[in-house]
Amino acid sequence: MEFDFIYLPDSRRYLLKLPMEQHALQRFLLDEFERTAQAYQPLLEQLKNVGPYTEYQFEGREYILRIERQEVLVYHHSVGQFDEPDAELEAELTTDDASLMAECGLEDFIHLLSEWQKFLPKK
Repeated sequence: MEFDFIYLPDSRRYLLKLPMEQHALQRFLLDEFERTAQAYQPLLEQLKNVGPYTEYQFEGREYILRIERQEVLVYHHSVGQFDEPDAELEAELTTDDASLMAECGLEDFIHLLSEWQKFLPKK
């Protein structure tokens, strides 16, 4: 997965840029947590303990992160009105709505999260 980290010294803001198809994942990481390394630590520790057949879910204010079979699915709560966000739902999403859901592998997500933590201030 491609990613870019940006620090804006004038505003002291830390930004994460992911490809457009990963926009929901980007929003999840930026909107659900404070932008400090320690804010992500509990999530990272839980992700590292997810086994091949373990299911995990994290419900944030705006987004839900779900892991099944080592695959990460992040989707906006507005998509959650359906029982399971699946291929049928994806076909229904318009280009504008596609930013409401993103998928990636667990290993890629852990790598992204670890690198993001290294970039952020400790406190």
